[in-house]
Amino acid sequence: MKLPEWPGFNRIYFGPLLAAGVDEKKTVDFSVVLCTYNRAASLRRVLESFSQLTLPSDLDWELLVVDNNSNDNTLEVAQDFAKTAKYNVRYVFEGRQGRSAALNAGVAAARGDIIAFTDDDVILHPGWLLSLKRTFDEFDCAAVAGRIIPVWSRPKPDWLEMEQQQAVVNLELGDKPKQVEDDPPLGANSAFRKEMFERYGLFWLDLGVSGENHGITCEDTEFASRLFRAGEKIMYAPTAIVYHPVDPRRSTKAYFLRWYYNAGRSMVRAWPPAENVVCYFGVPRWVFGSLVRNMTKWAFSFIEKKRFHHKLRTYMDVGRITESYRNRRKARARML
Repeated sequence: MKLPEWPGFNRIYFGPLLAAGVDEKKTVDFSVVLCTYNRAASLRRVLESFSQLTLPSDLDWELLVVDNNSNDNTLEVAQDFAKTAKYNVRYVFEGRQGRSAALNAGVAAARGDIIAFTDDDVILHPGWLLSLKRTFDEFDCAAVAGRIIPVWSRPKPDWLEMEQQQAVVNLELGDKPKQVEDDPPLGANSAFRKEMFERYGLFWLDLGVSGENHGITCEDTEFASRLFRAGEKIMYAPTAIVYHPVDPRRSTKAYFLRWYYNAGRSMVRAWPPAENVVCYFGVPRWVFGSLVRNMTKWAFSFIEKKRFHHKLRTYMDVGRITESYRNRRKARARML
């Protein structure tokens, strides 16, 4: 699909509503950024849930559908929805493959003082956006982490330990709002004041899924970690809910093992070891200790759920070692 070149917009194409007279420089209360890649069917369902949102009439907001170089009918789905929507809907095309590139394109195009993010495979609770707004208003915070509830199409596996489980997108921190200090907002349900991106930068392009490659993640948690380190206030909003269907293909042990291995790799990219950390062959010494402990617990645990829990952590440590060693080799190659 060949799109027109727009000088100064980094290959971003704004859709019919802008051409009809939407002022791209006028600020609004909220911009919602929805990145998508080759998921036209699920995108249609998400957009339908946007139509069910309960919002005050004076809330000025916009929805940006960021197409990350899809080759299905994503553009047609976005255009069809925009024709009947009662609020501003804009289509943004980002040809650079990768979720972080798409997120950054959404941030650049957003007119909102607050930018909310969600995924192309969720269903929104009708009070989602209003709850985000109320949390910002009440707590005067820099960011909000919304509640993410996994929805199982088949029974949850008996071997799966759900506590702090992110391979199944899940964020559950209780029923009351609270400030969080080590539970970062996840991309499926998060919101930030736009000034946070001006102050701390954008999402890193070497993190996040890219096209059909779902290996590297952590683009959302890495950005949130910058805010944590800077002492910014991040709140958890239990009533800002999105429902995240669990793909049956992602509820197998093989998928979880791959996910944890790649999570270990992602963590090394997002948080490389400090210069004062003792390393062997580029791998922090503490990772080897963690590997031995998790392998031992995996070998000697007799409860299946606990046994698999430690197997997952073992795979994560192996991912850390693999990426750390690769980084060392890359660093050596750059010196030659």
